[in-house]
Amino acid sequence: MIRFDVVVIGAGPAGLSAAYKLASSGIKVAVVEKGEYPGSKNVMGGVLYLSPLKKLISETIVDEMLQANVVERNVIEQNMWFLSDDGVIKAGHRNEKWKTSPNAFTVLRAKFDNWFAKKVEKTGALIISKTKVEDFIWENDEIIGVKTSRPKGEIYCKAVVIAEGVNPILTLKAGLRKRDITPKMAAIAVKEIIPMSTERINDIFGVGNENEGATIEIIGSWSKGMMGIGFLYSNKDSISLGAGVLIEDLKQNNKFTPYELLQNLKEHPAISELLGENKNSANEYMAHLIPEGGYYSMPRLYDNRILVVGDAGMMVNSIHREGSNHAITSGMLAGETLVDAFEKGDFSRKFLKKYYLKLRDSFIIKDLKKYKDLTSIMEKNHQFFEIYPSLLNDAAYRFLNVDGTPKWEMQKEIFEMFRKRRGLIGMTIDALKMWKGVRG
Repeated sequence: MIRFDVVVIGAGPAGLSAAYKLASSGIKVAVVEKGEYPGSKNVMGGVLYLSPLKKLISETIVDEMLQANVVERNVIEQNMWFLSDDGVIKAGHRNEKWKTSPNAFTVLRAKFDNWFAKKVEKTGALIISKTKVEDFIWENDEIIGVKTSRPKGEIYCKAVVIAEGVNPILTLKAGLRKRDITPKMAAIAVKEIIPMSTERINDIFGVGNENEGATIEIIGSWSKGMMGIGFLYSNKDSISLGAGVLIEDLKQNNKFTPYELLQNLKEHPAISELLGENKNSANEYMAHLIPEGGYYSMPRLYDNRILVVGDAGMMVNSIHREGSNHAITSGMLAGETLVDAFEKGDFSRKFLKKYYLKLRDSFIIKDLKKYKDLTSIMEKNHQFFEIYPSLLNDAAYRFLNVDGTPKWEMQKEIFEMFRKRRGLIGMTIDALKMWKGVRG
């Protein structure tokens, strides 16, 4: 009979963070990962925020990651682009402070997760790859272990951490979620890794060397009115180009596949020109589900002997493109709670509620609560993804196109453009809806 103190299901950032905290406190941990190795099945846009890792491991972790060459570029500039069919409005922020005090790095998950897993192993945890947890072992209505896909693969333990990602197979079996997630609760994201010379990447993103990078988030015409966001991130010798759309929108639209939407993004003049001859030279193509349901879609995060972390708990703030920080922080808080549980010898639901209380007092649940209605508002109001990006571009084109028209007349034309295409009442209602969604 195989016994561990804790079994962590899933070797993404959330699961590895929980395992790191537990193993570094002397607790015997097994991390069961269905992929060939940690990171082999993991996909995210590719931005890793550093603050949670510093809290989990140490302030020197940035130097360690740079020395190990497991991060790509320091993000010194963040941009948002609004596309029409033939134009783009660009907004962004660059800060010199980020050059000396990095806030985030772009990463390739296969490389970063594998490094993180080896670091977790050094603390004493065991990573069991190419193994799927298929069910739990129950005794007196409490989970006392897991059944894996390996022959005689039962592992007994005192507690389980579910870090299985957005597909809630085991969360459902544990009784922490009553029903499967719906198409409104998740987006399908597709991503290409496109090789490119360092010099070309520096030119595209306007950075000085291979250590500096930038991100571009993109909404507008490419998603054909569906709720979606694209992204373009700089790596050392490649770029990550991706697009994510709410599954409910894809289901109702039924005209486009996720790959076709990514092609729409690639064919837009502003993106196509950036990619140049590299446009069709991707060497990796990935697809992944991303939690989009927010606060209302979260399952119960604790019960007797069990906790849920990261994407499995729907802990993603898609409005601010934040997921890795939620994953690492929730994993760390779950680990802290279980360390306390081992000291007290208490793995009851009542004691493990402390995990939820830690989350409630952190930015995670505070931010998810703040934007709890925004996803639903955006899903029901596609004008934010179609009409407004187009209007902004047409207004900018008219105002900046010098043809002898006096500026007062241009302003009247632009006002009339907005009035005809959305209406004064419509714009007022849209502003109120947006205010309601962001005020919390």
